[in-house]
Amino acid sequence: MKEKVQTIPGIEMRKNLITGAITGGMLGVAFGYSFGYPLLGIIVGLLFGLAIGYRISRVPIKMRYPMYMTRRMLLAAALVILTGVGYAILFDRGWIGIGTNLVILVPIAAWTLLVITLGMAIASLDEMQRRIQTEAIAIGFAGTAIVCGGYGLLSLAGLLPELNWGLVIFVMVFMWFIGKLWTMWRYR
Repeated sequence: MKEKVQTIPGIEMRKNLITGAITGGMLGVAFGYSFGYPLLGIIVGLLFGLAIGYRISRVPIKMRYPMYMTRRMLLAAALVILTGVGYAILFDRGWIGIGTNLVILVPIAAWTLLVITLGMAIASLDEMQRRIQTEAIAIGFAGTAIVCGGYGLLSLAGLLPELNWGLVIFVMVFMWFIGKLWTMWRYR
């Protein structure tokens, strides 16, 4: 089935392209620095971000978030990645002590901003889409509890190594994604 191409005003297209470029640039800095090629990361990130900005301008996404909310979510998610990588770089360079304790507040504030942005975006959806998101979150929570609880018990038994608690978020996001696919399929 061919997706419907939407036409939007030029100002909205520019806002989406700028948001995409900023988001892609932040991701490019983070990944480029991680792989040792910051300039290449920025260039690839900007191009990728422009492609995302163009895509969300032309073909609507499945969840009908207001466009300004989509832009906020992209920027907040990129900020989380950028601040997390920034903190990891400082930590790897041996920055320890009270400065580290204060700097960790920046990624925590970015996470808080992302969670609030996601909550506001979900609240802006219509009733059916909100229901799909709520069920997806419930499935994601249950899946995260099963995976993390199971892994914790297996690591206590000595069968698996202990992991960083920061990795739980990746399990949670993946389980939320699985829950969203399931509920969207169920309500199609």
